[in-house]
Amino acid sequence: MSDKSNEWEELLIKVSKRFNVLADFDFLLFIIGIQERGQGFQKYEKQDKMDMINLARCVLFEQCGYYKQKGVDEEGWPEFEVLKKVEDIAPSEREAMLKKAMIAYLNDKL
Repeated sequence: MSDKSNEWEELLIKVSKRFNVLADFDFLLFIIGIQERGQGFQKYEKQDKMDMINLARCVLFEQCGYYKQKGVDEEGWPEFEVLKKVEDIAPSEREAMLKKAMIAYLNDKL
């Protein structure tokens, strides 16, 4: 786990420097959501931020084989089909899975 822990810390530092913030788990989810939504940075209301974070979780769980994108809704948001229940995974394992997926996703983009 120490390798993944180091990769995680390095990613947080890289993103913090890139965006001039103190990046954390939720911030990384937020920027992944923005990337996937394709509308760029702008002023987002709290609900919009939560929607971006949720989108990122769906995209990352899709990478892990738990969800599959099945199209978009009338507002252009991706819709996902559940292939395997994420709720069946312990919260700590879910977080570790998301961190690993974020490392892969963001190292590919940054």
